[in-house]
Amino acid sequence: MLIDVQVFMPLIMEASQAKTFAYNALEFAKGRDITGYEEAISYAKKHLINAHNKQTELLQLNSREQQADVNVFLIHAMDHVTNAQIICDMAQELAELHLKMAEKV
Repeated sequence: MLIDVQVFMPLIMEASQAKTFAYNALEFAKGRDITGYEEAISYAKKHLINAHNKQTELLQLNSREQQADVNVFLIHAMDHVTNAQIICDMAQELAELHLKMAEKV
């Protein structure tokens, strides 16, 4: 079985970058570094958008019946994108709470 790394690896890479920047953004917020937080969360969102765009390309291929093989690697990659979305959303919410609490101190 030939596994097309070019299909699933870009999803994993973009999603992983999104998660990393989201966690970095949260750390900046904990340290009350608003500029660092805003920059990191912006990068997280850019990588998440890239991951979604790559995912959409795969869905469009499928709709034109030029689909990529669905295998455990592709499913794993899609899970990375879903997890990245959740992590980015939660990091942003937690970071905003940290920053609001810092304002009150």
